[in-house]
Amino acid sequence: MSFIEKYIVEPLRYTFSDGLKLLTAILLLVFNDIICLLLILLFIKLGSSVFLLILLINLFVRMIVLGYYIGVIKNTLNGLNTLPNWSNFGEIVKDGILYFLALFILTILVFFPAILISTIGSSLTIGGDISYLTVAGDISYLYTYLLSSFLILTVVVLIYMIMATTILWVYLPLATVNFAKKGFFGFFEVVDILKKKISLGYITILILYSIVYFTVVLILWVIGIIPVIGTAISNVYFYIFSVIYSIAFFRAVTKYFMEKEGRHY
Repeated sequence: MSFIEKYIVEPLRYTFSDGLKLLTAILLLVFNDIICLLLILLFIKLGSSVFLLILLINLFVRMIVLGYYIGVIKNTLNGLNTLPNWSNFGEIVKDGILYFLALFILTILVFFPAILISTIGSSLTIGGDISYLTVAGDISYLYTYLLSSFLILTVVVLIYMIMATTILWVYLPLATVNFAKKGFFGFFEVVDILKKKISLGYITILILYSIVYFTVVLILWVIGIIPVIGTAISNVYFYIFSVIYSIAFFRAVTKYFMEKEGRHY
């Protein structure tokens, strides 16, 4: 089986193996968007009391869909060629909540240094004691000092953000599979995952799927520029695409994960 057949064609075939289960995941996101839109209209009339409800509904539905993707990974790990059953709703919700929590914690840990650097740097360049620069009335020097400090700080934070985002791009898919296999703490086995699971083949999978994702998103964004109808079509098709893409992607990454462990699917 060729690389494309193994990691692109077969995962897509798997994704469309049960249209009803696939449609259920898509409709969850579409109806969630519609409900949130209606609540936003109520929010305009009723005020901030509805805002929290909008956030909670939106978050809960998305956690359910995340839990379904974990189910896809679990089925693949167990050698099953079927999409997860929605009847096992309790486990889907539990997996979705735990995965969201793990993802939230990891994101905070990864991006906290950037927040810390920005905060400390801002206090030093703006909030610090700079009176010694203005004693002689050298306003131009003060301006140059503040500007150069701000630019250096911005570059440092930007470089860190790019590096952190790249690391997450590589780490998160494999960590998600490890989460499905080992549970909550499996998501944080950073050294083991990066050391034993990364290869050129894996990076190739990420690049191929990223190209597909950004190409489709760009097309939908262009369609969404058209007022009302274009926006509606773009949103609906984005949900359709995102579910199909996510299932196929996690199927492909899980198959790769199993091969690295010596289990050929």
